[in-house]
Order: sequence, then structure tokens, then C-alpha cells
Amino acid sequence: MPCEPIYFKRDAKRFFCKDEFIRYFEKKVMKTINKWRMLRRNNKIAVAVSGGKDSMTLLHVLYKIEQKFPSQLVIVHLDEGIAGYSDIAGELVKKIAEELNIPLYSASYKELFDFTIDDIGHMYKKKKMLAPCTFCGVWRRWGLNYLALKAEADRLATAHCLDDEAQTILMNVLRGAFKNLLKLQLYPKKAPNIVPRIKPFREIPEKEVVLYATLMDIPYVDIPCPYARFGQRWDIRTWLYEQEMQYPGTLYNILSFHRQLLESFKNIEMQEEVKKCKICGYPSSSDICKAHQLKQYLLESKED
Repeated sequence: MPCEPIYFKRDAKRFFCKDEFIRYFEKKVMKTINKWRMLRRNNKIAVAVSGGKDSMTLLHVLYKIEQKFPSQLVIVHLDEGIAGYSDIAGELVKKIAEELNIPLYSASYKELFDFTIDDIGHMYKKKKMLAPCTFCGVWRRWGLNYLALKAEADRLATAHCLDDEAQTILMNVLRGAFKNLLKLQLYPKKAPNIVPRIKPFREIPEKEVVLYATLMDIPYVDIPCPYARFGQRWDIRTWLYEQEMQYPGTLYNILSFHRQLLESFKNIEMQEEVKKCKICGYPSSSDICKAHQLKQYLLESKED
């Protein structure tokens, strides 16, 4: 008996029924992991879980996949300090960690940097300064690495999907940040005090992550960040969504462009001195890493 179609994949021009889509999605994640050699059999994987749809789905899929391997999962979670958002997400992450019996490592921006995103939001409204998203993005990268190191993990898995990757590539193009484009490596890269990052969803569109979460009844916090619209990513996200709707395959093409770019420059060494941050000791291109530069910026702005 033929199954009932539930999803039409426009770029592939075919329908999927429920079971077909679930198998396709999980197989796609496995293929992405193997394609970019993201994991080894006995890795300790720190999964960055915010409580949103993407990260909760990533946790669910990795938990299912890793049952077949002698690997170990831990959850790393950051509390941004956004009232009515971070507290709800934190409770859900704590609950799922207990249900799956996975160790949870958590910290807050307040503990790590003395400010919450709400603090920054209030300052942003009072005076002209950097938008909250700027701090959140940098602090999240620093904080997740901090927690992954604390957990002694071999890999840090984030739920960046195809949409996120395309947005990041385009943002760097618009900002003229050529070196940053070359730093967006496809394979896990080892460095002192840095846990190699992997992105198992990097070739999967956001709408398919949402569909999988819905079909599998995966719980997640469906509350938009109140500060998201203040960042450049919000505008690029909206524009790219429109382009993908009108020209299916646009997101994949951007990813392919970046892959070709890296291939073209693979034999060129980046002439950039790597220092150690005087405050945290993590690798940095300057004496103080970006995360702690932003903290100093806030302290100075508060005194003005």
C-alpha cells in the first residue's frame, strides 16, 4: 500500500512519506558526518544544546546514532540571561539531560563575563553601542569551547544547519572578511585549548530539521529570541529564505561556492600570528581575545 506524501523536496523534485523522510534525514546526517570525517568511533562528544529546535533535534539524532558506537555524549548549555527565554530553555535542557541520562555542563554569561544579554539590551536602548547579537555570538563560541574543555570532550557538535552556514558565508562576503571565510573549515581542526567543532546538520535545510522534530515529537522551546531582529543575520536570513523559495538550490550553491573557495586556497598558509589571550589563555589574534575585548568594552561603556 503506497504511503501518504507529507513533504515535497523542491530541489530534488520528489515527495516523501513520513517513514521515508525520517530514514532520509538520519541517513543524511550520517553521510555528512562520514563525508567530512567529523567523528571517530570512541569520541567524547559535547553537544551544544540551547533548547531550540535545531539543537534539540541534533541531540536526539546523535543520541540515536551513537548507540551503535563506543562513544560518549555530554550536553553543554549556556544561559544568555534573557528573561522569559533563557530560563525556559534551561529547564527543558536540564529535563532532557536527566531523561537521557547524559551529563550536563552549563554556565551563564553572567558567571563568565559579568553581564547578561538583557543587561546589554538595556544599555543598547539607552545609548548607541554594539547590538546584543554581537556579544552573544562571540560569547557563545567562547563559552561552548570553555564547557567542552571542562567536559574533556574530543568534539564539540553544534546544530548549525544549511541556512545558518549560507548566512555566515554571505555575512563574511558582505563584510569583506576574506580571512574569516578561509577560517570556516569543513573538517575538524585541532588547536591548543580549542575543541574541534563539527556541524552534522551543515547540509540540511532548516525546514527539514523542523519537520523531523515535528514527526519525532521532539520537545523544544519555540520562542524567538527578542534580540534577533537587531542583528545583520536577521535581514540576511529573510532575504536568503526568499531567494531559496524563488530559486531552489540557492543555499546549496552558496555552500558549494565556499567549498570551492577553500579548495582553491588550500595550499596557502594564513599569515596570522596566533597569540594567547592574557586573560583566559585561549588562542587569539591579539593580546586579548574578542570575548574579553567585548567585556572590557561593556565595562567602559557602563562608566560613561
